[in-house]
Amino acid sequence: MNRFSILQEKKECYVCHTTDNIHIHEVFFGKNRQNSIKWGCCVYLCGMHHNQSNQGVHFNHNLDKQLKKTMQIQWMKRYGKTEEDFIDIFKKNYV
Repeated sequence: MNRFSILQEKKECYVCHTTDNIHIHEVFFGKNRQNSIKWGCCVYLCGMHHNQSNQGVHFNHNLDKQLKKTMQIQWMKRYGKTEEDFIDIFKKNYV
């Protein structure tokens, strides 16, 4: 399945906007990784903001939390869905 982002059109880091060393990150991972891929809940991040430093989303709880909240809001807008719809699919509310 092709990964895409409903938050971004350009392949640049969501945090710092660099186009170097770009990774794609599934915002909702673990048991929701496939849902993230299916629904476009991915973001482009540079290595530093992904998993190559303490500033990366894998180590920075605040960044992870903010991405989840922002993505949920965008998902509801993009697909015309409610918080209940989101919870039915992703099993948690981040808003």
